[in-house]
Amino acid sequence: NMFNPPWGNGAFATTGGECGVPVSKRFAVPEGGNGVFWYSYDQSLVHTVMLSSEHNMTIGSSQYVWLENDLAKVNRSITPWLVVEMHRPMYNSELVNWLNPMVSEGMQNEIEDLLHHYETDLVLSGHYHSYFRSCNGLYAYECDKGGTTYITVGTGGAPLDANTTLLIPNTHTEYFDREHFGVGRASVYNATSLHWEFVAVGGDVIDELWLTKD
Repeated sequence: NMFNPPWGNGAFATTGGECGVPVSKRFAVPEGGNGVFWYSYDQSLVHTVMLSSEHNMTIGSSQYVWLENDLAKVNRSITPWLVVEMHRPMYNSELVNWLNPMVSEGMQNEIEDLLHHYETDLVLSGHYHSYFRSCNGLYAYECDKGGTTYITVGTGGAPLDANTTLLIPNTHTEYFDREHFGVGRASVYNATSLHWEFVAVGGDVIDELWLTKD
């Protein structure tokens, strides 16, 4: 049963799902979700939710219902930081092809209100071979609206997106880079301070951000 939403227009085409077999057979994950595809766990002051952007996450789907229930159970006095991770980004600034913005908007329509309602602090994604960081408090394409910070880190090894790739004019991009391979690093210091860094090969910090709470 391939996930093929109308707003995807074929972007989710698959040869049958065999690419996910090695991952599902080799990696152990917390119980309570759907194997390696969606699950959550607590580590110190952070509650992390892993989602599958390749499975149905439309309102009422099994993944959506699980996500809603999981977010509702988070105790922010124990894990004040809420981080969501998924492969495809909900916000970005590149136009690699016209299908990607359609998929991002489709995902926004399905789960952005839910993430906003439960005050998600950070959403981490990949898919694009570049680095992107949104403005803070992003909600419905507006900055400083009490929403989430969205970061794409797709710079771990595959060839970076070409400089000729078109950029989508927008007001929500805070930082964008497709010149450096690198990784993201999040350091949670306490219940009110989280430090994010984009670290390039060689160790230089190319971008950084402090997220703080009152």
